[in-house]
This record gives sequence, structure tokens and C-alpha cells, in this order.
Amino acid sequence: MKNRIKKQDNRAWIYCRVACPDDIALKFQQEQMVEYARKQGWEIVGITAEQGSGLDFNRKGLKEVMEAVEAERVDIVLAKSVCRIGRDMRWIMACVDERGEYGVKLMTFDNGELNFKPLRAVIYCRVGPEEQLRL
Repeated sequence: MKNRIKKQDNRAWIYCRVACPDDIALKFQQEQMVEYARKQGWEIVGITAEQGSGLDFNRKGLKEVMEAVEAERVDIVLAKSVCRIGRDMRWIMACVDERGEYGVKLMTFDNGELNFKPLRAVIYCRVGPEEQLRL
């Protein structure tokens, strides 16, 4: 955890992804997330919409979101569902952990805030480039 006090604001970055080229589905997903964020009273500070495989975590759009988080320009990352972030649960868990270090919440339209702490109480996952065990 970063050793700093961070004021929790309502700056939201919307992340949308489709696996196959489908401009209509991507646009619908984006419109749905914008409407949801506005209803929550969040300030939308960025929107990333991309096409790419959920198994590839080296996506340009996902990197853009991470850079905004690391630059402390965002408090909430909003996606339609956890599978829009990716399809590998180990990497999603690592992604949520990393965002949490910056005080950023990863929210989904379908399931609310992503929190894997209860799951870690019962399983171990191998994550990260060093393949270190994390609980």
C-alpha cells in the first residue's frame, strides 16, 4: 500500500472492451457505462474503448487506464463486467490488487466493486512476472 493519504473523489474512468470487431456492441457498452456513472454522480475523466482478446493483458487501452491510475487522475475504474477486464482470473486479481495500492476502486456495472479478499482466504494464486505466491 502506498504510504500517503488520498482523498477519495468520484473521478471515474470507463473501460470498455469487445473481443471481436463490433462497433455497435462497443458503443452500446460505452453508452451504458456513461449513463451508469452519471447516475452514480461520478465525474467521467476518461473513456477507453478497445477491441482485443481478454486473454491478452498487454492491451493498449488497458495500459492507458493503468497509466491514468498511476498518475492519480482517477479514483474509480468502471467496466461492464469482470470479463471486460480480462478472462484470466489470476491476472484480474493482480490488477485489482495493483489498483488498490493507488486507492482506486475497480467497479463493474454487473457486480459492483471487485474485492477478492474473501477468495484469498481459501486459495493461493500464482501471479506477476516473478511468479510469486500471493494470498
